[in-house]
Amino acid sequence: MRDKLLAYTLLGLGIPLTSIASTSSPNVAVDIAPLHSLVSQVMEGAGKPELLIPAEASPHEYTLRPTQAQSLSNAKIVFWMGEELSPWLEKAMDNVADSAQKIEMLALDSTVKYEFREGATFEEHAHDDENEEEQFDDHKEYESGWFDGFLSWFSPDDHEHDGAHSFEWAGAFKLSAGEYVWSFAKVDGDYADPMMKMVMLASNLSGESAIEAEEETAEGLVKSSNAIKLVHSDAMTPNASSAYQVVFDPNRNVTEYRVLIEEEGVYTFFTEHMPFEFEADEHFFKDAGGQDVEPIAQEPEAGHHHHGGTDPHAWLDPENAKTWITEIKEVLSKNDPQNANLYDRNAKQAIAELDSLIETTRSKVSSLGELKFIVFHDAYQYFEKRFGISAAGSISLGDAEDPSPARIAEIRDTVRKLGVNCVFTEPQYNPGLVENVFDGSTISAIGVMDPLGASIEVGSKHYAALIEGMVTSLSQCKK
Repeated sequence: MRDKLLAYTLLGLGIPLTSIASTSSPNVAVDIAPLHSLVSQVMEGAGKPELLIPAEASPHEYTLRPTQAQSLSNAKIVFWMGEELSPWLEKAMDNVADSAQKIEMLALDSTVKYEFREGATFEEHAHDDENEEEQFDDHKEYESGWFDGFLSWFSPDDHEHDGAHSFEWAGAFKLSAGEYVWSFAKVDGDYADPMMKMVMLASNLSGESAIEAEEETAEGLVKSSNAIKLVHSDAMTPNASSAYQVVFDPNRNVTEYRVLIEEEGVYTFFTEHMPFEFEADEHFFKDAGGQDVEPIAQEPEAGHHHHGGTDPHAWLDPENAKTWITEIKEVLSKNDPQNANLYDRNAKQAIAELDSLIETTRSKVSSLGELKFIVFHDAYQYFEKRFGISAAGSISLGDAEDPSPARIAEIRDTVRKLGVNCVFTEPQYNPGLVENVFDGSTISAIGVMDPLGASIEVGSKHYAALIEGMVTSLSQCKK
């Protein structure tokens, strides 16, 4: 009765019923704040989407809070970037939002996508005799004290933050008795790190259960200096009393270690760095016959470093945002036809505003002239290519990975050769790392460049503010 009275009142005022937004808009969940902003613009007046991952958190590794998990469970539609950005989210959706319609933005044909760039300077390096001599001098600098300081920065206690483990990767293998080979190869002329801690444990369980059951033991061994066993070429055997500190031969392209398994069973391996960082042409673990041995379970499941693969930071190209607005409108209209006209109007307005944002941003970036800067990790090439600028390099090998000493040598060499005078940290990661690396260097400005907008209010205005914030960050290099 109340709805009828409202309808009659609106008609009496000359307001067509079709212009009034329906209150039955579908429940929508979105993974990251920039994409959430675009969805919010299209839904304006009909409803509000739920944000799953706060902008101040890294989407590469995140654990949903109960309220966020509930929002995901209630969602009829989920807009997300894709497993390249947040590999853990696909499993979460399968568990609690299996019936929801899931739209993966990176999988859309209309999305402009780029491959990850290689190397600290985003280009192939020529390793001529002069280069090799310079690299050797850089490593001597480490031996004179800086290297020891850098290693202490990554001691187990310091490396753990926000509940992170002291190891980056864990794998469970079902192995027969015999001898195996675990190899570590140089990539682009260097080991990802000159040494690495490993823990090998026998388990009575299998798969992910084995990894979870042995995590606490592995943590304790890595943290205990009394349990560390330094090995250069000795064979290693699974045991619950030692963590191996494997040291790589700088004179060899590949350092191999024998792994001895005395009886058939499931064995868990915990490594301080991703084993994939040490793969050149061959798989890191093989049996005595040279056949690849794959884990039956691993954490993270999609763990690998980015030698190739799609760069997921596609939202930093506003042209992608425009195509996504159209896709969002169409999905919402099909699920909520009563509000289709509203979604269409909102989408047209959002696209017009994005066109204006693109032109304004291009003009502002152009006015900054030539910029020489490096970033924390390679997250910005979509913005760079759209607006005609280019970072000299990135600090970390990939998303959410700490840089190795070899990478730091490369970064410092890049800074010196290219005359870089500006470096950007990110609020989602430890800013002290960047300050520690460049303390006493020729860098004149350390600023913040945020691909997610941690300090920007979540909502329909977030995306434009994020892109504008990129320009503000770049302008710090001109000071």
